[in-house]
Parts: sequence; C-alpha cells; structure tokens
Amino acid sequence: MKITVHHDSTIPLEFPGIVPEHVEHLTALQVSKLPVLFGNRSVELGEVAEVSGSASDGQLWISGDTGRVKQIGAAMSRGTLWVEGDVGLHAGAQMTGGLLKIHGAASDWLGAEMRGGSIEAGGDAGHNVGSAYRGSRHGMRGGSITVKGNAGDELGLLMRRGLIVVQGTAGEFAGASMIAGTILGLNGFGPHAGAGMKRGTLIACGQTESISPGFRYSCEYDQAYLDLFRKREWPELPRRTAAKCYRGDVLTGGRGELLVLAAS
Repeated sequence: MKITVHHDSTIPLEFPGIVPEHVEHLTALQVSKLPVLFGNRSVELGEVAEVSGSASDGQLWISGDTGRVKQIGAAMSRGTLWVEGDVGLHAGAQMTGGLLKIHGAASDWLGAEMRGGSIEAGGDAGHNVGSAYRGSRHGMRGGSITVKGNAGDELGLLMRRGLIVVQGTAGEFAGASMIAGTILGLNGFGPHAGAGMKRGTLIACGQTESISPGFRYSCEYDQAYLDLFRKREWPELPRRTAAKCYRGDVLTGGRGELLVLAAS
C-alpha cells in the first residue's frame, strides 16, 4: 500500500496508528478514513493524503510531503514501513518490531524508547535518538538504529539495551546515563560522551572531542569481535584494530566502557 502525503502547511501532521499491522486487512478506502491529527484537530487521512494499493503483504510506503509528519512508524510491531523522504518528530518511537526504513533525514526523538525492530535513516537525525523521554527512567530497550548521516545531542540517553550506529558525527552527551547496550560512532563522539554512564559500551572510530572527566584510561587491546560489526555492513571500521579502553563513569560505578579505535 502507498500513502502519498499532500501537505504544504506549516501545521504539522501526526500519523499515530498508521503502521503495517493496523492496515494490512483494510482496503485503501478504509485506510483513507482513518483519523490522523492536523494540528490540534482530527481529520481523515484521505483529506491530507492519497491512498492506493493493498498492505496485505505487510509493506507500507509513505511518500510526498512527509518532513512535518510526526509519529511515522511509532509503536510499530511488525512488517516493513518505507518512507521515501524526510520524517518529523518521534518516528519509530516505542517500536517493538518490524523495519522502518527512511530514505531521507529524521527529526528529534527517532526511535525513542523503542524495544525491538530496526530503524534505518538514510540522512541525518536530530537530537535524542534512541533516548528516554523526559521523566522516564529507560530509553531504548532493544532493537537497532542506523543513522547514515550525523546525529544530534543526547544520543542513547538512558539506553538500556540494543544497538545504535552513527556513520557520521554525533553530538554532545552520547550515551549519557546509559544503563546497557552498544553505541558505535564511525566518526567519534562529541564532548561528554558517556557522562553518568553505568554500564554498556561506546565505540568511537577516531578520537572523540574530549573524554568525560569521570572516565579513566584502563588498557589497550585487540577487538576481535569488531569483525562481526564489519561483516554486518560497516566496512568503514578499520581492520585489525586495537582499542584504547576507558572505564567510567566512576561517579556511577565505573562499569561502562568507552573504546577509542586506532589502527594496530
């Protein structure tokens, strides 16, 4: 099924519930009558988008003016959702399964508090990728997020499980207050990476801008398991690498690790 959004207003749209598992048994006409949010009022999807085809195969395509559409793929549990352009806030938030593939850039809160599935963003991503919402104690708890461009600040804030890969640069406080999981930065991290980190792993290819004061140099050793990352589609990782290992944050127990890769 394909949904083509025709929306040139500065007022944002929200697409809660427009995900493969909710539309796979519906006709295009039925889907066009589903409610979406236009600003602070509810309208039918057919008023802002053209719907065609069937989603019985578990695949849903969204194209058109999607840059201001919020919650694309939010709470998705199965199937595949393709977005041909950019996406707005909260894309893939609280996902539990399936694949969300974004050909363009993503705004803030991409994959916030997700628990499963995979997200791939072909461009940049905003702040708080895979993070916890304000007041929540747990961020991302499973699944994987790949950002092929740059990512903003607070990447993986309060992350508890899962994998985040950023192929560009990451902003400040990557992995802040991280509880567990893995974040891989193919171009390193900005200042204060891992601040308040309890457990988990940050992997930086190239020197980070600064090592947080709560981290202490531990040792340098070969990282054989990084071959698994390389085989999964990240050939940018240096071959036969050695890593400088920093342990921290000592203020929260010092059981996390920041690995800075260097060619051996």
